[in-house]
Amino acid sequence: MKFLIITTLNAEDPENFDKRLIEGRIIMDNLSWTLTVLAVGIYLIMGVAEVSESNFKPWNHWHNSLKPRGQAGPEITLSVSEETDYLIVIPDESTTQEKKAAADLAHWLQEITGATFPIIHDSQTKDDEKIISIGCTSQFMNADIKKSKIELKDEGYGITVRKHQLFLWGGRTGGIINAVYALLEEDLGCRWYTDEHTRIPEMQSLVFSPVSRTYVPRLRLRDPYYKVAFNGTWSLHNRTNAPSAKVPEEWGGHMDYDGLFVHTFHRLLPPEKYFADHPEYFMLDEKGKRITHQLCTTNPDVIQLVIESVREFLKNNPHTEIISVSKTDGGRTCQCENCRGLDEAEGSEMASLLYLVNKVGEAIEDEYPDLVISTLAYLETVKPPKTMRPGKNIAIRLCNDSVGSWVHPFTPAEQCQFGKLLKAWSAIHDRIHIWDYVVNFSHYLAPMPNMHVIAKNIRFFVENNAEGIMTQGAYQSPGAERDWMRSWVIAKLTWDPSRNISQLMQDFIWGHYGNAAQAIAEYNDLLQKTGQEHKEQLSSPEGGIRYRMDHPFLSKRFLDRSDEIFDRAENVAEDDAILRRVELARLPIMYVRLVRGPEFTGERYGDIIQRFEEIAKREGVLHLREGSPDLDEKLQTWYEAWHKSDISD
Repeated sequence: MKFLIITTLNAEDPENFDKRLIEGRIIMDNLSWTLTVLAVGIYLIMGVAEVSESNFKPWNHWHNSLKPRGQAGPEITLSVSEETDYLIVIPDESTTQEKKAAADLAHWLQEITGATFPIIHDSQTKDDEKIISIGCTSQFMNADIKKSKIELKDEGYGITVRKHQLFLWGGRTGGIINAVYALLEEDLGCRWYTDEHTRIPEMQSLVFSPVSRTYVPRLRLRDPYYKVAFNGTWSLHNRTNAPSAKVPEEWGGHMDYDGLFVHTFHRLLPPEKYFADHPEYFMLDEKGKRITHQLCTTNPDVIQLVIESVREFLKNNPHTEIISVSKTDGGRTCQCENCRGLDEAEGSEMASLLYLVNKVGEAIEDEYPDLVISTLAYLETVKPPKTMRPGKNIAIRLCNDSVGSWVHPFTPAEQCQFGKLLKAWSAIHDRIHIWDYVVNFSHYLAPMPNMHVIAKNIRFFVENNAEGIMTQGAYQSPGAERDWMRSWVIAKLTWDPSRNISQLMQDFIWGHYGNAAQAIAEYNDLLQKTGQEHKEQLSSPEGGIRYRMDHPFLSKRFLDRSDEIFDRAENVAEDDAILRRVELARLPIMYVRLVRGPEFTGERYGDIIQRFEEIAKREGVLHLREGSPDLDEKLQTWYEAWHKSDISD
């Protein structure tokens, strides 16, 4: 299949024009004063980060929703009739990241054009050759590129053209690889939608005009926390850096906790080792009894032992970028005189926790200046203290829990109590990591019209000092509701929060579903509109984020309409791969019917169970809700309900 790549100036595409100047977005030499005034004007008038969704026009074919903003640079011809004159050049003393970037670029350009792009070292080049420079080559250093002076931190990148030379460079770790994938994805329209589906345009002659730009992502932690997104190669292609996606260090690495993720008190100071001889190390409960659930965080010996434990851990895990010093799950706080007194004085149970965390941060900051120490603002610790402040190497991981998405899963965080809390934290600290919740944890397959809320939340988080975002979805096995689309879209939004959510979803749908895309897009639109029609009922659904499958928005009308759409999608699927994708997308509708039972679903119930089982097991679905694997258990329950019903006779 061949695809046409069309590059246009952003100014000619107002529907895709960035309506908000988000810090760290993009730096362009040639953006005209007129466009700058237009951008600022729209920002002031609209106050939103993207065009209103009501103005979005549904697509009828694939578009490049990621095309770079700004003025196109000089036109270059990378290949003609499957031949190229270009060489990919890396420094003589190249890093592993530069070598990886060059190898990947050569591979994908060959996939696009059929041409072989040789990789050579700096010293092998001749004057005035056509080159693609990767990293700090001598050609790059001698080119006097103004943008090269811009600080790119760890992951930022730069792209520019000088005559017939294409220059790609990047930040200290994964920046140069990000430059390669930005060029491939944004300028050339390549896609890595899933770990199996790559969409690469085929062009024997590749002529295009790259947009000269640099970009530094605002978010250091970008984690679409779905099981399918834990694939390291997919993560590298899509520029996430999730702790669970193990991108090797030699390719730039990932945000690595190396075992100290969250709820770490018992790993740092194990009760089985200390409690018998030192019960005072652990919390005093409301009845005056020492229990092991939490630590006594103001105890000087506890503080020293935790510091020593952290040091030992870091010694054994030298690539760690972030660790968590955080309470055991389940709440509660030490009620000893010191801990309780500190909390009461500061008006928050975060105070006694932050006392310990700050001491750890102060003790190791000279030895590990780049390390981030994270702690949880969660449940009883969600409120900031009155006067205590986190140290500069401390990240507050603020959870959008009972103060937001647990109760109001379809309401933007800014409109919930969480919004006030984030603004309060943002006013006193500039290093905040967000733990958001975006799936029904009792029903991983539940249809969930919350994509627009996710997009609004990401932008709100970034505007309020978020340095990292994790969106917790179905993290235990693949096959959850639209998990690949969700992961891909969240990856794009956390890399660039100003992207248009509707265009991103359409990009995925039209690029992933072949001839069935029109029908899948129709279902996506139906789900969103149905959510809007039931907006009031969904503002605080019974069960909160764990809403039931008999919620009014999951009506027979919605399910029947969805089935009709999926029937059409299956009928037009052009091959087995597309059919499998459509069947996987249909599982949520089948799931609702099965949960509702044979009396609701009717005589098709038995057939739906059999088909659901076939698809789910084929796709590796193990978990239908958070917890232990339960697919077989649910199937047995449904079969029993079917055989007991009058309808099955």
